[in-house]
Amino acid sequence: MTDDKRGHTHKGSARRARLPAGARQQAIIAAAAEFFAEQGFAGSTRALARRLGVTQALLYRYFPSKDALIERVFQTVFLDRWDPAWGGLLRDRSQPLEARIAGFYQAYASRSSRQSVSLFIRAGLDGLDLAHRYSFPLTERVLAPVVAEMRHEAGLVPLASLPLFAAERELAMSLHGAIVFIGIRRFVYRIELGDVVAGLIAHHVRVFLPGALAELRRIHAG
Repeated sequence: MTDDKRGHTHKGSARRARLPAGARQQAIIAAAAEFFAEQGFAGSTRALARRLGVTQALLYRYFPSKDALIERVFQTVFLDRWDPAWGGLLRDRSQPLEARIAGFYQAYASRSSRQSVSLFIRAGLDGLDLAHRYSFPLTERVLAPVVAEMRHEAGLVPLASLPLFAAERELAMSLHGAIVFIGIRRFVYRIELGDVVAGLIAHHVRVFLPGALAELRRIHAG
């Protein structure tokens, strides 16, 4: 080994040593998110460590198990990206309901990426229970608020007085699924939608809302 090569190795090691623990942990999470999006969750931590240029033992210093790392990736990619301001978009009754729901979903969809969509689909294909665990905050933060505003529009009992019906959740989920499929078309099928995403979302809401309000009244009448 030449002196230059030894010096290069030493400087590389020093850089890794100087990286703060929190920054290194975030770097591992970011690399793991991209790795699992590409390889699926069956990808090994040994291969991930090689990609990072670190030892497998270092990964386990920060995360006690592969499952713990996957859980942290899931939390970072999905839960930590929720913007509390989105709820205000739905509740602002100075605006028409159609505009509020469209604006909410346009903001919501703007946080989607190839990585997040790929991770979510791979989790289902690889048999992980991430989708089920995500369904609780999805109902609380998205589906129930949409139904609450639809009930108000339809002149029905508020959620505070009558809890969400399963049929109402499925009704809201039909719109949510249509919005999610726009992301699948973009990031999985690689269909170039360009600047039309906001318009597509507005179109889905415009088509959905009249029939959904009529169905909501039917559900409550029944």
